[in-house]
Amino acid sequence: MTGQLWNKPITIEATKSSQRLTIANTEAATYYLLRNWPTKAHGIAYKNAKRTLIDAHEGHVEALVARSAFLAALEEGRIQIFEA
Repeated sequence: MTGQLWNKPITIEATKSSQRLTIANTEAATYYLLRNWPTKAHGIAYKNAKRTLIDAHEGHVEALVARSAFLAALEEGRIQIFEA
């Protein structure tokens, strides 16, 4: 598995308030999704992002598609996005 760099990083609110986290590739997004996701809810966009990010790691999906799926999961989870 390799991390695919994104054309533009995504900056979100970190788990600790008043801190920001910048995610710039599929590897970091996958780690955040699987290990640091702040909500217990795992809706359709979350499940799609999980599958898409793993597929991107395996080279089956382009980085831009994985980034878009991750953004949708962030929005579904109501995670504050500062830059996208």
